[in-house]
Amino acid sequence: METLGITLFRVVAGMGVLLVIMLAVGRRQLGEFSTFDFLASITIGAVAGALIVDHRIELASALIALLALGCMQLLFGWLSIKIRPFNRKINFKPLLLVQNGQIIKENLRKVHMPVEILLQLLREKDVFDITTVEMAILEPHSKLSVLKKAEHMPLTPSQMNFSVSPNSILVPVILEGKLQERTLTELGFSAQQIKEFRRQHQDSIHNVFIAFMDQNKQLHVIHEEAREQGVFLH
Repeated sequence: METLGITLFRVVAGMGVLLVIMLAVGRRQLGEFSTFDFLASITIGAVAGALIVDHRIELASALIALLALGCMQLLFGWLSIKIRPFNRKINFKPLLLVQNGQIIKENLRKVHMPVEILLQLLREKDVFDITTVEMAILEPHSKLSVLKKAEHMPLTPSQMNFSVSPNSILVPVILEGKLQERTLTELGFSAQQIKEFRRQHQDSIHNVFIAFMDQNKQLHVIHEEAREQGVFLH
């Protein structure tokens, strides 16, 4: 029982430090990590795992190691922003893989990428005919950016001289029967207006699953009683 308590305490301590590190590093997905970020994340995960399962590892030392790795990650991120040559040295450069419908074999060999993988990445960008590609660039985070030739690009309203209405952005102001007063405040409602809004809709708010409001303060409501109508055929 004592061992279980120690394990739970180490889990809470380790995960707490990991949470602090992740909040400090910021909102980035794995595919957006730099080379050092990726290596640091693997090491941090290994240290945290060892801290939890191996009670021979001193808790304080492991936590200090996690914090040190997190600080190094923040430092390298700061240096990458402030010192451009440093950023170029520790990160991969964008690499042109396709130009004017032709695969650049030399660059493909540099990144050790089979042509099948390149074709798969192109298909993920809705490109099934490589001759329609003006250029395809492998970004530092291993994502492929594709620019199609002008004649294969979709038409836009501006090219057709069409006028279109601005995009309508819907913001949830009621969630599962609860009025989101902070959201209404951010939309420009005063305290009195929020009070009046609640009074006007007090009989129906609790029946609302979610309600959105657009820039013109028009409501778009989804009620609780909505049910699947069985329109999908299997």
